Amino acid sequence: MRAVAQALAPGLLELSLRDLIDEYAVALEVAGRSRRTIDWYRAYLEEFAAFAGRGNQTGTLEDLTPAIARRWLLALQSSRPRPLAPNSMAGRVRTLRAFGGWLQRELQLDGHPLAGLPIPKVPDVLVPSLTAPELRALLEGVNSTRDSIRDRAILLVLIDTGLRLGELVRLSVGDVDLIEGRCRVMGKGAKERVVPIGGRTRRALRAWIVTRRRTVDPDPLFISRRGGRLTPRAVQQLVHRVAVAAGVSTRCSPHILRHSFARAFLANGGDVFSLQRILGHSPSSLQVTRRYVQLLDDDLRAVHRRVSPVDRL
Repeated sequence: MRAVAQALAPGLLELSLRDLIDEYAVALEVAGRSRRTIDWYRAYLEEFAAFAGRGNQTGTLEDLTPAIARRWLLALQSSRPRPLAPNSMAGRVRTLRAFGGWLQRELQLDGHPLAGLPIPKVPDVLVPSLTAPELRALLEGVNSTRDSIRDRAILLVLIDTGLRLGELVRLSVGDVDLIEGRCRVMGKGAKERVVPIGGRTRRALRAWIVTRRRTVDPDPLFISRRGGRLTPRAVQQLVHRVAVAAGVSTRCSPHILRHSFARAFLANGGDVFSLQRILGHSPSSLQVTRRYVQLLDDDLRAVHRRVSPVDRL
């Protein structure tokens, strides 16, 4: 690697950020990060490199400082008609800091080049979830679709397992064990986990697979009419169409169905640690899973307002 070879050379600070970003992308790929994550990191880093270059092709390692990073963030906000969302700003800073940490290790720098750049605070906004009556209406609405057997199976899997959209479309026939009631899921960071599925969902999956007639384990579980693996966009459109047909007023998407699963799981007596494993959250991100507890707290407060012993005296 060119950067390592020059780590102790006098021209260390003149190393091209573009070249270093290329090497970082290779390191991420070797580490098993998804193509989507790598492209996302690269886009943010090249955006910064172009700003740091001040009109030239790219900046250099010398430009990777908190001061220039802060000016870049301000320029991003001022150049848009609408300010970037806090999540988007925080994502850019996290990417820069991850890149800086990799450079510190790779080049054996004395310190982190962006140590003085804090990650912006992101408001802890809860994603809405569907109530039990809304979920029932959604499943009734699927009867109006042209591919109702397949679409019912898709909705039940999303509601019953909390799978991410990407995890759902990557499922193959061999990933689903209809006898034991579980499916093998490849999650973020190429981490595999086993997710349980209930009896009603298994019956819907069995009905869908039967309509496919001959299938082998590597075949995609959910396919389009042309026989290809169903795309994430197609599933998003499906969920939206069914929600409109069912008259569900709450915004509905595969991601919201994931949150709906988490809320129902806790409300029905599940514990947060089991939920963490099912959702594929890492042990270090337990606080992410605990956000769903607040949803349950909201339910409990609503129940208490209706049945408070003192208020009913």
